[in-house]
Amino acid sequence: MTGLKVGLIGVGNMGQPMALRLIEQGVDLTVCDRNPAALAPLHELGAKVAANALELANTCALIIASMPSREASLAVALGDQGIAQGSAVRVYVETSTLGSETIDRIAQDLKARGIGVIDAPISGGPPGARAGTLAVLASGSEQDFDFARPLLEHLAGKLMYLGAKPGISQVAKIINNHVSAAGRMAVFEGLAMGVKAGLDPKVLNDVLNAGSGRNYTTTHKVPAAILSGTFKYNGPLSIGLKDEALVLEEAERHGAALWLAPRILELYREAAAAGYREEDSMKMYLFMQSQSLPEGGAHLAPRWAEESK
Repeated sequence: MTGLKVGLIGVGNMGQPMALRLIEQGVDLTVCDRNPAALAPLHELGAKVAANALELANTCALIIASMPSREASLAVALGDQGIAQGSAVRVYVETSTLGSETIDRIAQDLKARGIGVIDAPISGGPPGARAGTLAVLASGSEQDFDFARPLLEHLAGKLMYLGAKPGISQVAKIINNHVSAAGRMAVFEGLAMGVKAGLDPKVLNDVLNAGSGRNYTTTHKVPAAILSGTFKYNGPLSIGLKDEALVLEEAERHGAALWLAPRILELYREAAAAGYREEDSMKMYLFMQSQSLPEGGAHLAPRWAEESK
């Protein structure tokens, strides 16, 4: 890593703790973001600041991207002032969850300009990014992976190389997100039902942790965000909406059947319509709890209410 200039574009929910971790590890870091308030604390800690993606790509050989949407990722990578126009960048590491079709496009276009791409979506949330314990799912050429690996090891508790073709990491990450969401929604649904029946939510969560219902939500998220009353742990529900829609998109692209994913997306859309779109996704518990009726019973999703008549 000695002498390597590293860029990080997008210092929001995940990019900010990743940047803090890299600064702490002594990385020569330049950061870029449209929000000056997000850049200020990093600059104070020693990070340089680039005005835009092109300036970053003209300065840094290795660039990490952490973007909130595929539109933002495409603009940063391939826009007129994007990474593709840079003169110094050798390898571009995309940590965002975009779907395999989008990362394929980015990889092909950057390859045509002599820039390698590592598809490296991450899992572990902001706490994992800050602690350097993320799961990093990397795919791309072995040569590009070897170039990026020392940097990724600063961020990863588990760094997994999935293969030479960018895009396969997106599929794995999207499946991981879906499985996590299914477990989380099952826990929230169960807790809401238990409270309605008169169970103490802490006691019920202890029951789940003592039995086969134990998962990451019951061991980490419920104690930290639900029982504490903060309802803060993940990003906003809008990210979950994006990720669950990507499950359906990937399934269609690869010809895979789905059962749970459409139901979860339907639930997310109901909560978003009720005003939870930009709230922390932990507040899905509050939405689900709100569907219990004071006199007993529960509101049904419109589709199921109609079918139950």
